Amino acid sequence: MARRIVQISRNRNNRNTKECILVNYEGKDNKTEEIYFNNYQDREKSYYIKPIDSHVTDPLQMVEALVDYMKHQDIDIEDNYKVYCIFDTDASPEKQPRIDKAIELAKSNNIIPIVSTPCFEIWFREHFKYTRRNYNSNEELIDDLKKFIPNYKKNINIYDKIVDDTQTAIDNCKQLEKEQLENGNKLNNVNCNPYTSVYKLVEYLINKE
Repeated sequence: MARRIVQISRNRNNRNTKECILVNYEGKDNKTEEIYFNNYQDREKSYYIKPIDSHVTDPLQMVEALVDYMKHQDIDIEDNYKVYCIFDTDASPEKQPRIDKAIELAKSNNIIPIVSTPCFEIWFREHFKYTRRNYNSNEELIDDLKKFIPNYKKNINIYDKIVDDTQTAIDNCKQLEKEQLENGNKLNNVNCNPYTSVYKLVEYLINKE
């Protein structure tokens, strides 16, 4: 049975003055997502991004880590928090049962899942040219991305190379989502390839600025 956080009401005077974007990124060695979103940190903004250090890549374990963190830190979602869990499907059918359980647990705890197929780099790829290409693996997508960023590799900061085309990427991802749904594909599924909901978090952060 999915675990659920019991929300604790608090004195509204104790609320954080800035909204906390609490997020769990995938893995301890792959920092690609964290490096990218660190570019949105700014003392002048109305939010701050706080990653938790769970060191896991399994989607269900990632959500469980967030649930445990929120419980132990006595976090109330209504108390100026938004919580995200960012992970990939890796275009792996074997991973889908864990993804489904992770999404179920996330939704029951007010955690927003941000899912990419096959991996996070599809968000980078959509900055350059709209694509609906079905990628068989993460490596195939990264090879395609290198046509636009020849020196691309994991764990480097490419924000300055793509920031001017952020709105293009958002629009492309919205169009991709629309077409996937029109084709009868279920979002957050390995068969919904390619796809990413990263644009939802990015658009939210931009609108908060």
